[in-house]
Amino acid sequence: MSNRLDAEKYITSMARPEGSPGPIPTTVSGYLCIDLVNSRFNDHTGRGRVYDRLERPEWREWFAARCRADPQAPLGAALHRQLAALRSLLRRLLETRQPPDDATVAALNQMLASVRWWPELARGSRGFELRPARSDQGWRAVIAAVVASYAALLAEGGIKDVRTCANPHCSYMFHDGSPNSSRRWCDATVCGNLVNVQRHRARLSAAG
Repeated sequence: MSNRLDAEKYITSMARPEGSPGPIPTTVSGYLCIDLVNSRFNDHTGRGRVYDRLERPEWREWFAARCRADPQAPLGAALHRQLAALRSLLRRLLETRQPPDDATVAALNQMLASVRWWPELARGSRGFELRPARSDQGWRAVIAAVVASYAALLAEGGIKDVRTCANPHCSYMFHDGSPNSSRRWCDATVCGNLVNVQRHRARLSAAG
């Protein structure tokens, strides 16, 4: 299974609203593990609110489809707790950039072994293509796909390029694929502009 999605992309057709954000994120990572981590996030404007898209059925359907699992599969209480715990674990691992210990590796491998995967032959715009593996095992497959994404990031040495947005109020993480590793914002049109405007106002206020 190819765990890396297409190149990291940013959906900028709409910015995060001033009120409660919608169920589908406007900033999407090339790694499923980062997308799961970002499903629980702080209000980037500094109002102190915390949002959790894992509780939204629209987000769950969208994310399951991204993981090539059944988007209509029910998420039971036990798997919900496991997914939330995995999200917390991945945030800690990505923020510290530390490799997992042996016990964590064993637990991650157990999640990977819990489902069956198979690739899919499909007709694309340039002829036949072999698409990333998929599974019919619902949320167990989602969990395995997220773990596989993290494993790929770790194996490729990409952990060192994972960042948290430079907006101090934003908790969004991203993979910095820029040539000089100079990216600072989860989305320059949202957090970048917000922080720059705040700094400009602060300078004007300080100048009297």
